[in-house]
Amino acid sequence: MSNLKLKLRYIRHPYLIWRAVIKHYEWMFSKCVRVGEYEKYTYSMENGSRRLLGVDANRIRDLKAQFYSKELCKRVYEAREFLGRFSGGMGKDACTFLYILCRILKPRIAVETGVASGFSSASILQALEDNQAGEHYSIGLHYREGVTIPVGKELGWVIPEHLKHRWRLILGESFRVLPRLLKELGTIDIFLHDSRHTYRTMMKEYTIVWPYLPRGALLLSHDVELNDAFFDFCDKVGYPPVVISGIGAIVK
Repeated sequence: MSNLKLKLRYIRHPYLIWRAVIKHYEWMFSKCVRVGEYEKYTYSMENGSRRLLGVDANRIRDLKAQFYSKELCKRVYEAREFLGRFSGGMGKDACTFLYILCRILKPRIAVETGVASGFSSASILQALEDNQAGEHYSIGLHYREGVTIPVGKELGWVIPEHLKHRWRLILGESFRVLPRLLKELGTIDIFLHDSRHTYRTMMKEYTIVWPYLPRGALLLSHDVELNDAFFDFCDKVGYPPVVISGIGAIVK
């Protein structure tokens, strides 16, 4: 239940309810004053990848073609069509970008928060499989059948069985799970935020993970245009943001 609903449950007077609604949205939009600036940091996949990793456009186009030739890419496209009205899940371009990044960086360990249908997890796992190295850890709290995933499906239902040997799914609140997991792993090579897209959650996850990212590691965040968290964090650590296909990225 959202904070707004919790507040309204205990407020009966119409005036007080209206004030609670106003205060809630005033707070929410106070965290969205800079999102228009993201446009100048948004790049095509070729230009953004070159800016991030120094890789030429031909290499990006080659990896893109490799991903498009995979059975997984067809599975992603069909799953997106099947989902229809369901809002959860990354689009094909974002999945392609994740695949390309992981093929180039060849991460030993990748960690993400937020699983839902498993589009991002599957794309990362496909890259690790093609690299013949690496493990991927996904942290998921819960899901709503008929809302974020179809009725009768489970977390990560898009992920093919043959890729799951590199995958570890951990259920729990990211704030609790991440510190324990990162302490166990030591350092990680890629982190992707794709859980609850609130300013507080995003900033807290970035802050928890940042010390465990060595030089050259990637911090990624999906749907960064929803609030200023990613932009503010980039300012805090002194790295310019790069946004590609709705994914914000910085190389430490």
